[in-house]
Amino acid sequence: MLPAFPGTAGYGALRRALTKLGLRHAADVLRPPRSAPHRGFHVVGGLWFPGRGPDARLAVDPGFLEESRNRWQASGDSRAPEAVAVLRTLAAAVDRDPAALHRIVLYQLSCLLVDGDGGPTAGAARALGVHPDDAGLLADAVAAGFPPSGRVRRAAEEIADAWQESRLVRAGQLAAALPAAPADPVLSALLAEVRRATESVERLMADARALVRRGRPHEAAAAWLAAAQKAVDDPRARTGLLGAAVLAADADAEREGTEGGEPGGDPGTGARDGVRAAVSAGGVRVTWSPAPHGAVPYGGPAPWYRTVRFPEGAPHKAVEVGEPGPGGAVSDPDPPTGRKLRYAVIPLRGDGVAGVPRVTPPVLVRPEVTRPKAVPVPGGIRLDWEVHPEAVEVAAVRRPAAGRGTTAASGAASGAASGPTPVPCGLHGLVDRPLPPGRYHYLVSCAYVRGESREVVWSPGREVTARAVEWPSPVERLVVDAPDAPDAPDAPGFPGFPGGPDSPGFPGFPGSAADVVGAPRLRLSWPEPERGQVRLVHWHGRPAEPGEDVSELLPELPPVRVPSPDATAGGNGNGDRDRNGEAPAVPGDGRPWSGTEFVPRPGARNRITAVSVLGGRAVAGASVLVETPGAVGDLMARRLDGDRIEVWFTWPEPAVLVLLRWEQDGGRRERRIPRSLCLGTGVVLPAGAGECRITVVPLPRPDADFAASGPAVTVLPAAPAQAAVPATAGTAVAVPSVTSAVPVPPAAPAAPAETLTDTDTDTPDGGSPDGSSPEDGSPGAGSGSRDAAGAPVPDGSPAAEPSGEEPSGLSPGRRSWWRRSAR
Repeated sequence: MLPAFPGTAGYGALRRALTKLGLRHAADVLRPPRSAPHRGFHVVGGLWFPGRGPDARLAVDPGFLEESRNRWQASGDSRAPEAVAVLRTLAAAVDRDPAALHRIVLYQLSCLLVDGDGGPTAGAARALGVHPDDAGLLADAVAAGFPPSGRVRRAAEEIADAWQESRLVRAGQLAAALPAAPADPVLSALLAEVRRATESVERLMADARALVRRGRPHEAAAAWLAAAQKAVDDPRARTGLLGAAVLAADADAEREGTEGGEPGGDPGTGARDGVRAAVSAGGVRVTWSPAPHGAVPYGGPAPWYRTVRFPEGAPHKAVEVGEPGPGGAVSDPDPPTGRKLRYAVIPLRGDGVAGVPRVTPPVLVRPEVTRPKAVPVPGGIRLDWEVHPEAVEVAAVRRPAAGRGTTAASGAASGAASGPTPVPCGLHGLVDRPLPPGRYHYLVSCAYVRGESREVVWSPGREVTARAVEWPSPVERLVVDAPDAPDAPDAPGFPGFPGGPDSPGFPGFPGSAADVVGAPRLRLSWPEPERGQVRLVHWHGRPAEPGEDVSELLPELPPVRVPSPDATAGGNGNGDRDRNGEAPAVPGDGRPWSGTEFVPRPGARNRITAVSVLGGRAVAGASVLVETPGAVGDLMARRLDGDRIEVWFTWPEPAVLVLLRWEQDGGRRERRIPRSLCLGTGVVLPAGAGECRITVVPLPRPDADFAASGPAVTVLPAAPAQAAVPATAGTAVAVPSVTSAVPVPPAAPAAPAETLTDTDTDTPDGGSPDGSSPEDGSPGAGSGSRDAAGAPVPDGSPAAEPSGEEPSGLSPGRRSWWRRSAR
């Protein structure tokens, strides 16, 4: 009778090992390389090889297997180690069943004959090594009904392994694919054992459910354990065992009068029966005592442990945490948040459950904020932290260092005004101010959404201690103006010059020509802050907000250049006295003011910021933006005819606008002239024959608070009485910051008046009205065209590129007119 299945556990691994060795079936490993030839082996009456004589036979028994191992080891073949391992596996199978090797070889020969191209024939059997006396009989038996490759054969090959490993569910599935009453007696006996074991497990599970209903969880856990040990792959047995273990642990805790395993235990930490689950920033840490409750058999292997996690009341959702091992701790780095969890430690022996799992009390995972950092800021405290990705809200409660109060969640909900004070915060931090100096405690708690119920649960809270320190007060105002100027009866009424109530209100400028040509001096005044000392610094980049912490930036901020004390009468050079050595006048709010003169950088935009310093802390205060454009130079005018005049001047770089005013016959007109419309051309103005007073002054950009530049003034005399009016140059009037103009020879006709309008022209900051950037070093109208040595360029010859610098040391008579470019 041919076996319908291999009849031994581990057949799959044995077949893979033979394939790796390049052998067709198990009998091939019994014939080592370079052994004596023989006429084949017999398989019908039993597994044996011919001996030395014609009638001698060598039975394949444990002794023959040992002899085969020795021959392989002495062969020198590279496959010897793997072949010896296969022979040891066969010897173990023979120890369990003397006919096991015969059944394995016969089964493999049958598979090879059925799967062969020519089918099961005597010739095919002889080619496989079968003795000629048995080859025909074997071929006929295989052809009579050995199953072909497919579902039935795979079931026959796997069922012994499933049964051996107590995988009863899998064994039952494989048994369903095989005949209910197979002719193979070994297979028939195995299927009967599978059916009996399945019925036994079903009875155990039914008894366990009944014990749970009667309130006997410990007996129910023992019944579930027996079922789980017989059917290690049955999910019902595993789920029932975990559920019964939870009931038994809770019953023990109730009997002992403890909640959470420890009297007054935190719901975020569970400890019971030697197993503990602690919630931390890194997840949940589960620890237990290495010895299970129950004895380890004397001389037996120490158990390993598997840790699982499942939601409260749902053991069927258990998932494994970490890897099984002999240790007493495992970490769960990413547990679900906002819901109650249980952790169970299951002792294992081999692949089977060795005892009832030990279960923790419910653990509510509500991670606290991590990496909290407290930083003092002006007027209060800033807290920063990190939160768990599933946190939906964060609440913070402040209390003084001496106080102890409610949790952050309750404080945030109550909004109590006394005692603990809720502080508005975001997911990642808060800024709490104003606060008086002192030590404070913050309780920071995180909110999580619980499962499908969408209930919000709060963490107990993490306490963060912070200290508010005293900061300097920011300077509230910073005023800039020109120092007192001497009387200037000819001044046109600009700031810094007496001009009467009809003064046009040009931007301020220093009060002496020496200040503009050399180093202009301005005066800064500010009210003294309540706390701290004031430092004036040049600020670059984005202006700081008043009260902003600039402690780290302060060493890099250049101080404002202050004249020496001897240059400022009575001053101390530190910016705390005016030039007469007395405190500046109080502007009217009753607070003392301080002031100093300073020298702005010429030809630049100077943003001056008052910084208050106290100890190692500094805050920004008020700022002013001072522009110091160059002075208008070479201002000249001439008449074109009886109703037009032409004005020329050197452009005051880096200004983008100038204000040109001309006064005649008691009237006054003004124009704002952009730099882009005044490059290399004169300005043509409508004017009568009477005397005309012309004034040009640079204008600051719209965001500037002060412009440190004065006006240039010239007076064009009245035209002669004759009808024909020749082109004549005007006479310059010397005023502060202006180089006197002198008559110059007539030049080409000036640009027509239509090139300019009498309305204000708006320009972007630092550019022309049309958005174009001014050419580097381009001169304004009236800047003389000359060669590198300063000599005039003859008419019609190319003019040298102007340097853009204010000419000095040259006689006005050497300066010629710029010719207007062709349009």
